[in-house]
Amino acid sequence: MKPATLLLLLAAVGSGPDNSRLTPALRAGYQREIERARYQFVIGNTTPFDEAYPLSVFERRVEREMAQERVLENSFGLTVTPELLAQEFDRIEKATKAPEQWESIKKALGNDRHLIEKVFCRPLLVDRALRSKFAFDQKIHAAQHRKARQAREGFLAGKTPRGAQLVVARRKGEPSATTDELLGRAKQEAALPRALSPPKDAVRDAPMSFDPEVAEVLERELKRPGDVTTILEERDCFEVFRLIASTEDSWKLEAVRFPKLDFDSWLDNQIRKIPQPIR
Repeated sequence: MKPATLLLLLAAVGSGPDNSRLTPALRAGYQREIERARYQFVIGNTTPFDEAYPLSVFERRVEREMAQERVLENSFGLTVTPELLAQEFDRIEKATKAPEQWESIKKALGNDRHLIEKVFCRPLLVDRALRSKFAFDQKIHAAQHRKARQAREGFLAGKTPRGAQLVVARRKGEPSATTDELLGRAKQEAALPRALSPPKDAVRDAPMSFDPEVAEVLERELKRPGDVTTILEERDCFEVFRLIASTEDSWKLEAVRFPKLDFDSWLDNQIRKIPQPIR
């Protein structure tokens, strides 16, 4: 489903914060100090920091971040404004789940708020903005959407499109696991014996669960066998479902899924297309 969230972080191209004195070399140096501050929180970090993170790592990182900003402006006509940088700083300040690391990062940059916004907050905003715009851009994913539309037409005509799979799903969607729940599961799995056991049929054949929003659409659109959903757009794919049968607890469906373009591959291609600025 399309979120209406991250696009609020953006504004039409205008004047951003004054970065004229913040050269790429300075940015790389500052980012190295940020990583040095964070490194003390890494469990089992036996490798000396200077050996693990030479300056060249951050020079390449800054070069990529600057390229991402050019893509954001060139592809979508958007840039990050000083107001949004301030909002991002405030968001981290209020919502961080790692307050000790956040304090260490601020200290590494001399508790200079404007410097923290430019060096730490800005790359976060640019990356999130790019991913948000990319995920739901109609032109970028037009070919995949066209395939989904053709598959839906096939379903409506009573045909089975190529790549369709049989799916059994619970009618009540389960909420996504929280970060704390995922961490808890990871700790439990880490404590288990490493020997692999063959999968049990009961687990393998158990009905899958959809995201609650997807389950709501299926509940609304699939009333009788042969009904076909609209094209459901997720961040990473397009999906279409046709109802075969249903019970009070589950659906039996035919489903087609068309993955969207990979973000990193798309970004690399866009970076190659945009000339680098003359320094």
